[in-house]
Amino acid sequence: MCSRGILHPLRDILEVHLGYALRIQEDSIELEVMCKWKGEPVDGPAFYAILCGDNEFCAELGRSVLAAGRLETALKQYIIDNAQHPDLTRATLGKLITVARDCKLLSKMLPALKMLRDQRNYLTHSVHALLSGFIEETILEGSNLIDSDVHTYTERAWQLAENLSGLAEVLQREST
Repeated sequence: MCSRGILHPLRDILEVHLGYALRIQEDSIELEVMCKWKGEPVDGPAFYAILCGDNEFCAELGRSVLAAGRLETALKQYIIDNAQHPDLTRATLGKLITVARDCKLLSKMLPALKMLRDQRNYLTHSVHALLSGFIEETILEGSNLIDSDVHTYTERAWQLAENLSGLAEVLQREST
């Protein structure tokens, strides 16, 4: 007979992260595959609600926001270490990119920084507008969505966080 206390963390892993249902009886354990997404068409507002309720998407979006802050800090430090500059205390990523360009710093990295800025801005500021039909599709799909497209959005948020963190690491190495 299994201890129920041991199985609760396992249940969380199986159900939340892998999409399985774990049924614990007195004398048996039953594992059943649950289908979180059915591949059914959804409109923009319904898809937005799915995104808001999806823990994985929200976690990856949060990671990308944190990674963008890390990149901003690394970029500020690089500029401070390498050029005369205006006050950077409240500078956003966009402003930091402009300062780097004006100070003739990171000329080879600027295109990547601009691309990541645009992706970050789109993901953090434009998803609702996209799914409400206020802006056209550019970086993410906003029409002909199915409920399982949440995986695509999650992957894009994950990739953005990875790219932002990678560039922050490069800048941090250059500043030391």
